[in-house]
Amino acid sequence: MRKQHKDRHTLSLEHRNRLAEMAATKPDAKAAKAFIRKAYECCDVLGYMANKYDIKGEIGIGQESIGSDKGIP
Repeated sequence: MRKQHKDRHTLSLEHRNRLAEMAATKPDAKAAKAFIRKAYECCDVLGYMANKYDIKGEIGIGQESIGSDKGIP
């Protein structure tokens, strides 16, 4: 005996029913906790590079004006 395959219409109906059932029920607490993440914190590139490579004086962090000391327009 060969197993009969379901046609596309039946599969799509079953899929829609599964999605409707999942939308009606509350998710598991452990599963919901896995998707709660801290928001991405954006930082400036100069500050990141200064902290990573310890080059605060070279890029002008902590100085009043960057361009006037180095002659950069």
